Amino acid sequence: MSQPHICVCVVTYNQQAFIETCLRSILDQQVEADVRVLVGDDASTDDTGDIVQALTAEYGERLLYLRRQPNLGAFANMRDLLLRAKGDYVARVDGDDYWLPGKLARQLAYLEAHPTCSAVYTNAITVDEAGSKIGLFNDLGDVRLDLATLLRRGNVLNNSSVLFRAANTTGWINGDQIDYQVHLWQARHGWLGHIGRPLAAYRVNTQGSLVLSANKYVRELYWQAIQSVPRELVSDDDYANGIADFLRQVCFRAVRTRDLALLRHWVRIVYAASPYGRLRTTALSLAKILRMAAKLSVLRLTALIGRKQPPFLYLH
Repeated sequence: MSQPHICVCVVTYNQQAFIETCLRSILDQQVEADVRVLVGDDASTDDTGDIVQALTAEYGERLLYLRRQPNLGAFANMRDLLLRAKGDYVARVDGDDYWLPGKLARQLAYLEAHPTCSAVYTNAITVDEAGSKIGLFNDLGDVRLDLATLLRRGNVLNNSSVLFRAANTTGWINGDQIDYQVHLWQARHGWLGHIGRPLAAYRVNTQGSLVLSANKYVRELYWQAIQSVPRELVSDDDYANGIADFLRQVCFRAVRTRDLALLRHWVRIVYAASPYGRLRTTALSLAKILRMAAKLSVLRLTALIGRKQPPFLYLH
């Protein structure tokens, strides 16, 4: 039998300090598959392009370098790579992240063993710009997630860890959208697998992070992601819990930034969209706030009594 073909789409912009680590971590994976990498360099002004070209000379046709001119923006850059992707499976990676050994083989075996699984993710270690380990991306463990669960619990999946079936690249690649909308799209075509072992690395708060530079826009795209789910695919209770969890996130953000106007703005929108009315929607949001506060309290308590546990970037 011929080996499966895997196409890895990598977007990068001014990441000269990270891009070599990223690409080598992909191309040096030990896996029984034909792995090709597409790199979309979004008109970098540093040495990113020179580094990728040098790696192209080393790895040959396994690495295709696309130099954008002019700058396309992160969303359009990845969209074009996905349109070019060929093969049986596709992965998405940001140029400042990287993979750990064994990742691709573990995920390929997972998808081939579970034909109804649409995409498989893994946990990730979180690292700073210097590469020092901070903690873990999430506390999910080994789980299966369907569309309803992903909507109710919100986004805790690491985008740079995903491997999905190439047949699922159509339908969600138009327009600006955050990772959560892509995850929700994948969940419309089968359940999502999550491997609790960290097999990727995610750099926190790097220069160019949309969460840092365009937090308001990311929030609007998150709401768009929730609205992108066809209502006939989920119950009113699933949808109400999804928007209640969104309001929980807004509440935490408003408290951290002392921005009550932010909370008032989104409360009106969430109330208008909820199928349950104000009182029940408020109760759902408060329940989610209390649940998350309890989890945070438990983590602080375990730290105080000396039990070592890595900090999580996202709690489910």
